Amino acid sequence: MKEEFIKALQSGVNLANEDKFDEAVSKLEPLADLHQSMVQALIQRGRCHWEMRRWDKATEDFRKAGLMAPDNIDVKWTMSLMNLQQGNFIEGWKTFDDRWESKKFDSPRLKTKKPRWHKGSGYKDVLVWSEQGIGDQILYCSLLREIKSETPVVTVMVDARLIPLFERSMPGIDFIPQNAFVSDIDAQIPMGSLVSEFIESKDDIARVRSDAFLIADYARASEIRSGLNLAEGERLVGLSWISGAPRIGNHKSVALEDMLPILQIPNVRFVSLQYGDHYQDIYELEKKHGIRIEVVPEVDNTTDIDGLAALITACDCVVSVSNVTGHISGAVGTPTFLLDSNKLWYWNNTRGNRNLWYPCVKTYRKSYATAPWTTQVADIAEDLKRHLVPGHRPTFVFFRTGTEEQIWHTRIFVKSLRETNPDARIIMCTDSKTPVIDGTERFELDSDSTDFMEYRLRIYAALGLDYPAMYLDDDMVVCSEIFPDALLGDQEALFCERSFNRDAEFNPDIKGLHFHEYKGKTLYEVFPYLACATVTKDHTVWGELLGILDHIDPKYRKWYGDQEAMKIWSKMFKRHGVLSEERYACLPEHLGNKDPKIIHYKGNRKDKMKG
Repeated sequence: MKEEFIKALQSGVNLANEDKFDEAVSKLEPLADLHQSMVQALIQRGRCHWEMRRWDKATEDFRKAGLMAPDNIDVKWTMSLMNLQQGNFIEGWKTFDDRWESKKFDSPRLKTKKPRWHKGSGYKDVLVWSEQGIGDQILYCSLLREIKSETPVVTVMVDARLIPLFERSMPGIDFIPQNAFVSDIDAQIPMGSLVSEFIESKDDIARVRSDAFLIADYARASEIRSGLNLAEGERLVGLSWISGAPRIGNHKSVALEDMLPILQIPNVRFVSLQYGDHYQDIYELEKKHGIRIEVVPEVDNTTDIDGLAALITACDCVVSVSNVTGHISGAVGTPTFLLDSNKLWYWNNTRGNRNLWYPCVKTYRKSYATAPWTTQVADIAEDLKRHLVPGHRPTFVFFRTGTEEQIWHTRIFVKSLRETNPDARIIMCTDSKTPVIDGTERFELDSDSTDFMEYRLRIYAALGLDYPAMYLDDDMVVCSEIFPDALLGDQEALFCERSFNRDAEFNPDIKGLHFHEYKGKTLYEVFPYLACATVTKDHTVWGELLGILDHIDPKYRKWYGDQEAMKIWSKMFKRHGVLSEERYACLPEHLGNKDPKIIHYKGNRKDKMKG
């Protein structure tokens, strides 16, 4: 097809050069008519790349489509959503208002001649009018406190089902049904546009959305929980598995059958938070697997949103897909484990896997829209077990010595770890001279820093932890909550198994040391395990590794000692499992569609941590 196009184009050019203009027009006219088809092809291909999380390719297709058709509203609207999903807010807001002209945006627009409200505009009486579905309205109304701080009178049009919950939660703001007639106002703004007024970066979201903002009926919540007659020690987990969103609901939903790793957690009672008629799903699950999901008949999860908020508040935590239930749970502050299909921009606004709009929500994102939920369900099951254990606190340990100028990346590492694991114990193993890093406990042991490998093993052994912990390098960014003891299971250690460059030839000369005994071998043959991410049952593993180091060539005290000792230990004791480098120490150049728990900026990649 491409060759035929070029051939016809060249023919038209030749005819024009021969002054045969009408014949040239006849030859070129069909090619010119292809223009719109080419624009649509770029748009559709870009959307396909977007669904597969190939951001660069999607952006390039939409950029080309925009150059060919600069007035195409769908291109502008889609680019806005892509930018917002990636946290590029300033760019995203530039064309966000084009949604009203897009054929892909089917929310009705208010007919009004009143001026648009803007931050600092000084209007005294403003109407905030609803758009999109209930979940979107909940998210956008989280910013009503911001507009109220600037405007004496705020009237908000919302879905009538939200009014009882909103009136209890936000006194001083008037809520009316979205079909009401309003005339006596100074200005107006669609509620989706509130975000562009107050949010320019992720830091802005964290500033305005640090707490729950909806208040459920606590008396009703208590009554619901009492009525379920939970056994002593039994935990109540709310469950929602279907999204009814037009066009994208099938990608967002998950079959109950696929949630078995969650549903089979012992000592848990599950209650349905699912709106719509999905009782057949519940019946089939119990018939096939003997797993019961409770239904609270006095709450209609579709029409009684205030009752649904009370039911969610009655739960110890919630597992939900990205639907209205997820929004309500996040807004009332119930700990929530959310299956994210990578569809909607605000669920992608995270630090680690904690959503910034709803800090109590942890998101578990699919690699691409049509991917199975297997990995995400398994991760939730693992994290949910840890969450339901009272008093559990994961522990992380790292080693670093140096000056203030040498530990800049360590501060970034600790910040990422603290943001994604806010309840964790973080222990910094160091010497007496290295500056203090906020958010860490400190264990000091002065030793010869030139024998780096020995120093690290010795200080980890001396730390003497008698419970599971994860030991990490500090040139990393942690992207997700991690529970070391859940990973460990009944094994004594987990070593990080090399995923990348396994077949590359090992360099036997490094840092003035010579490892010619391994000349000609591959990296995986020489060192299958990396020491950048290790989980141990207790300190004894580190003592055993240190003992191995004492009996091998002294050069290993300076370099490769931990990896050599791990390889020998694994053959001697066979009491270990593995962590995948791809998931727990992923190099940035290999990210692609991967969603790793930890990114490893080792070597000359370290400067990228600043971005």
